[in-house]
Amino acid sequence: MAFWGAMSTAMASHEEATRQPAVLVVEDEILIRSAVAEFLRGAGYRVIEAADAGEAVAIFASGTQIDLVFSDINMPGTMDGIGLVRWIADHHPGIQVILTSAISHARSAGQSGAGFLPKPYRLAEAVRRIASLLNDPPREDA
Repeated sequence: MAFWGAMSTAMASHEEATRQPAVLVVEDEILIRSAVAEFLRGAGYRVIEAADAGEAVAIFASGTQIDLVFSDINMPGTMDGIGLVRWIADHHPGIQVILTSAISHARSAGQSGAGFLPKPYRLAEAVRRIASLLNDPPREDA
């Protein structure tokens, strides 16, 4: 019995060590969301996509493992990116968030406790920021 318990623990530790970090990309512009998601997948991340904050909340509610949220600030619906940051802080503290926007006054979003990356941004810079927050060395091809 002890052998199987130790084997199970070792397998769980290996799975955790080799698990791809999961990034939730929240962006209402489908072309931007698709490009970011594809680039992040190429960099070795597991990517979940949401078109707005409501979809993001539903993904969290489903129990899907999320390590970091990369979200636009300005989105349709009852909750914008800053509202999403507040919701995450209340319901899933410890989840890192990077907000992005082309609107210059949105830079104050950093006061929300989230990181900020102004649009337009280079996809490689987004990957570097994500890797830094996840303490995950960026892949060579990113």
